[in-house]
Amino acid sequence: MDYFPLTVTKAPAFCNRKNELKRLSSNIQKLRPTLIVSPRRYGKTSLAINSINKAKLWCAKFDLLSVTDEEDIKNVILHGVGNLLVDIEKGVRKALRVATELFAGLNIKISVDTIGLSLEASKSSSKPAYEILTILERVEKIAQKHDKKIILFFDEFQRVMQVTEDSAIESVIREVAQLSNNLVFIFTGSNRHLLHKMFDDRDQPFYKLCDRITINRIAPEEYIPYIQHAAQERWNKSLEEIAINRIFELTERHPYYLNILCSRLWDDKICNTVIVEQEWHRYLQEEKSQVGAELDLLSKNQRKLLAALARHNGTNAPRSYKFQELARMSGSSISQTISTLEKKDYIYQNEAGYYNVLDPLIKAVLSKTTL
Repeated sequence: MDYFPLTVTKAPAFCNRKNELKRLSSNIQKLRPTLIVSPRRYGKTSLAINSINKAKLWCAKFDLLSVTDEEDIKNVILHGVGNLLVDIEKGVRKALRVATELFAGLNIKISVDTIGLSLEASKSSSKPAYEILTILERVEKIAQKHDKKIILFFDEFQRVMQVTEDSAIESVIREVAQLSNNLVFIFTGSNRHLLHKMFDDRDQPFYKLCDRITINRIAPEEYIPYIQHAAQERWNKSLEEIAINRIFELTERHPYYLNILCSRLWDDKICNTVIVEQEWHRYLQEEKSQVGAELDLLSKNQRKLLAALARHNGTNAPRSYKFQELARMSGSSISQTISTLEKKDYIYQNEAGYYNVLDPLIKAVLSKTTL
């Protein structure tokens, strides 16, 4: 099996998250809306998918990452509902019949294409929020008809706030979530600043709606048994402790980068600290231009501050005279830049109060680069 997948991770390759799985599974059973928050590539979607699979319920997944306006949001929801109907009816033809009856009277084009059932909203004078409300209410009717819960999974939900001019769509989703007896709402997002505004601001529709699950990096004591099991399967022996510790140090136990590095290591005939270093170095060289292109989108001060944090392994005193000298920036500029980079999820502050670069790949490249 692939012990270190680079896409959505499903059991048995899904490592740990036992407490989060237990809590989300309980929320699903109680119809309690849940918000899952973490930086990108920490495993939010994997946690949701594994909980959904464990619950053995029908699910409509709405991936909102690429939406640009309210019409996009509506069509993403329709696409997810179309896939849901195919799952429920166990076939495209039956799903087509059900969809035609279910959405009668709405401006929705229903057809069958090479992929499956296609639902697409026609141009309408009605506000998208009103049409989304109607669509979700009819999904509720499906759940009532089958006397079964249906999970509605909204991935990268912060995009709703980013592309809409008001809170109308959020308001109708909250309305359905509060009144439904059959629908389970799961929201995930990676922009913690926007999610904080959406779910913690008392003037916003989602205020106090959800139980929040925050995803952190997996602890070493949870990773080690999993890695050693994978090593036994691959090489018929355990890895040396020093090699595992070096994997942890280089990737900082960031789930995505740990999987990247280990997936490359597991292709080798042996694994030791030398090979760990070599594979990580090769990966940095391969990705260096991509990191550079991303950093080019930032301002000069943002790049300077990231570089200072990367080269000195963070700081708990960003406005100190010493760090101002290291960053070659004034205290006021540092404060403003830290605020911006936190909102963009480039840096984070840990429990000990240290600011550091969030992405270990960016950190590794910057620590070796002169800006």
